[in-house]
Amino acid sequence: MRQYARLFDRPGLLRAEFFSVLGRFGYVACGLGALFLGTARLGIGVGGLGAGALALGVAVGSPVAGRLSSRYGTSAVYATMACVSVLGTLLAQTGAGGRSVPSFVVGCGVVGLTTPPIGAAMRALWTRSGTPDQLGATANSLESVITELLFVVAPPVTGVLAAVHPGLALAVADGCVVVGGVGFAGTRIVRTCLGPDAAPRRRRTARGTTLPVLWLVAIGGVTAAVTGAMDVTVVAVLTDAGDARAAGFVLLAPALASVLSGIAYGLLPAEGAAGRRFGRLLLVWTPLFALVALPSDPWLLAGALFLAGVPLAAIGIEEFQLLSRVAGSRTRLQEVFTWAGSSANIGVACGSALGGAVAEHAGSAVGGWIPAAAVATACALYFAGARHFRRDLAPASESPAKSTVDTPGQR
Repeated sequence: MRQYARLFDRPGLLRAEFFSVLGRFGYVACGLGALFLGTARLGIGVGGLGAGALALGVAVGSPVAGRLSSRYGTSAVYATMACVSVLGTLLAQTGAGGRSVPSFVVGCGVVGLTTPPIGAAMRALWTRSGTPDQLGATANSLESVITELLFVVAPPVTGVLAAVHPGLALAVADGCVVVGGVGFAGTRIVRTCLGPDAAPRRRRTARGTTLPVLWLVAIGGVTAAVTGAMDVTVVAVLTDAGDARAAGFVLLAPALASVLSGIAYGLLPAEGAAGRRFGRLLLVWTPLFALVALPSDPWLLAGALFLAGVPLAAIGIEEFQLLSRVAGSRTRLQEVFTWAGSSANIGVACGSALGGAVAEHAGSAVGGWIPAAAVATACALYFAGARHFRRDLAPASESPAKSTVDTPGQR
């Protein structure tokens, strides 16, 4: 565990991570808060619509935030976005209280659109603050584990707040977004290392690497669709088996496995050949999700999901490691990572929709195979473009992950 402690050797990184975690908790809780508020005031259908509008807003707003941050600097952009999100929350609260569906949905969309993608910025900060290359996987592991933990912690906390008052969950969640976003933007290390990129030479370099970046981002979207389909199909399978109440506990199994394996994976040494581990992880993931499609007993399903969750964090870690190599310039990392986050949100939404549609029309037994099919699709995409991807990988000596600390002169 000494490797994780070494990540915070540079002053300011621990403070930035604290506000990053707070802001990301707010993002996760905002979606749930919108769902609870809409359901309590306007019905489950409108609650789901509000949560969907918020997710769509995040998917659209994150890449825009990444581009604006490259031009104007992260501090100015993120602080502004976090403060403007309050207006969306007020509109959603007012719409729900007045039973106005359009106002509620639009307000949720504004919240999502103006939620700063702090996770992408924090990942970029590790590289641009001079984190040693041998700790790159450890840093990505830390971020993946934190994300998994937030998705475990946020639902019960948000549920308790919503039980006190339907609007309290969304208000507290957006408050965390504001404090986390403004606090993260105000840290000195963020102002220093994630400032505006004013180098035309780097922009030209970035344009030359667009194809491999988009290819990896697309693969990330498909792997995210696996988790979206998994949640829906597990609920469908257990509902048909008469064990719907066990779904929440069963779905904790892959999250727990991902957290434990992610911590361990971050301690592994860096790989020699880029992309080799990523391909192997995808190959292993396919038969594991085939096992998930077979049982309907809650205990057996939880066991299969635990096994399927073991490679989950590692796949995310490797994806961001590879993206950092093909981004073309370390000043572009944050923008590229926001693309990956947006792709993941779209992937989860598509996976959920597809899994639900198949389970409803063809039965839960057929729907249970959708996650395995999504993994197989990700495998096909990866190996179909692997040769082209390897040609476009930056040499080890030029990899963005080995960059030194940014200074105002370098920006």
